[in-house]
Amino acid sequence: MNQNQSKSNMSMMITKEKVENQTWRDLPLELLISVMAYLEIKDNVRASAVCKSWHEAAVSVRIIDQPPWLMHFSKSKNSYEIYNPSNGKKHTMELPKSLAGSKVRYSRDGWLLMSKNISSDFVLFNPFTMDLVVLPYLELWYGYQLVGFSCAPTSSDCVVFTIKDYDPGHVTIRTWSPGQTVWTSMQVESQFLDVKRNYVVFLNGVFYCLNIRNCLAVFDPSLRTWNVLDVLPPRCPDHIDDESWYEGKFMVGYEGDIFVICTFGNAEPLVFKLDLTQGVWEKRENLGSLSIFVSINSCESRTYVHEGMLRNSIYFAKLCDNETRCVTYSFDERRYHPSEHNINWGKQRSSENIWIEPPENALEIA
Repeated sequence: MNQNQSKSNMSMMITKEKVENQTWRDLPLELLISVMAYLEIKDNVRASAVCKSWHEAAVSVRIIDQPPWLMHFSKSKNSYEIYNPSNGKKHTMELPKSLAGSKVRYSRDGWLLMSKNISSDFVLFNPFTMDLVVLPYLELWYGYQLVGFSCAPTSSDCVVFTIKDYDPGHVTIRTWSPGQTVWTSMQVESQFLDVKRNYVVFLNGVFYCLNIRNCLAVFDPSLRTWNVLDVLPPRCPDHIDDESWYEGKFMVGYEGDIFVICTFGNAEPLVFKLDLTQGVWEKRENLGSLSIFVSINSCESRTYVHEGMLRNSIYFAKLCDNETRCVTYSFDERRYHPSEHNINWGKQRSSENIWIEPPENALEIA
C-alpha cells in the first residue's frame, strides 16, 4: 500500500468515525428548525431544553398565542375596563348609550352577545371597534336557557343559537345568521331540562351544550339536528356537595376536544376531557401545555402564552386584591396564586367579568 492510499484510507476512517459519532444536536440549524416546525407545542418546549442550539431552533418557530383579555363592567353599566393579563395594563372605554344596562351572554372571536336582563333584544357588539349588530326581535317569554354564536358576525357562516324548554319533553331551538330578518325556529322532542348556567361551546362545526345534570347535547346548525348524547356524566367526588358540583363548573373547547373544569372552594380543580368514542369523561391530572381562561359566560384556551404567564394553569376571571394579576391555579405547583384567594368558585354567580379574544392589532393597543 503506497503512502497516498494510506492517507486516503485514514481520511475515510476519520470521516466515518465523525459520522458515526454525530448526534441530533450536531444537525445544522436550518435542519433543526425544519424539524421543530412539525412539533406540537408541548414537544417543542421539551426539545428546547436539550441544548443551546435546540433551544434557538425551537423558539424560532414557536408561535406565542395572545392571551384573552379580561373585561370588567362597572356598576353604572356605562363603561368597561379591558385588562391584559400578560402585562397588567388596563384600558377604560365608554359603552354605547344603547347598551347601557346590558349584560354579556356569550363571547367569541372578539365579539359579545348582549341583552338587557331577560330581554329579547339581542345585539352583537365588538368592544374594540365599537361595531354593533342588532338582531331581529325574539319573543322569549321566560327568557332563554342556552345561547351562543359560532363566529364573528362579519362572516356569513355566523350562527346565533338559543334553546329553551317551554314544556317537558320538547326543546325549542332558534337561530339567526347575517342577512336574515327573522329568527328560524324549530322544535324537537327531547328532554334537556335544568339549565342554570350557559354551558355552550361551538367546536367541530356544532354547538355542544351541557345542562345541570351533566347531560351533553349537540346541535348541528348545517343539518339542523339536535341530539342528546349517550355520554355518562363525570362522577361527583364523595366529599363534594351537589350544589357545589352543579355550580362551580366551566366548559371549554380546544382543537376538537371538549374539557370540563370543576372547582370547589380552595380545593384543587378537577379536569375532565370528553372521549366521544368511548362515551365517557376522562379525568385528567393536568392541562399539559394548555392555559385555560374561565368565566361564567366565556372560556378560552391557549397552547403557549406570554413567557410571563403560567402554562398548565387555569386563569379565573377575577383580579387579585392588588389588581396586578388574575387568580390562577397552577397544576405544576398544585396551588392557587395567591394561596389565599378567598373566593368560593362554586358560589360565584357574578357575570360582570368575562374573557374576550383581543384584536389582531392587540400589541399596538396593549
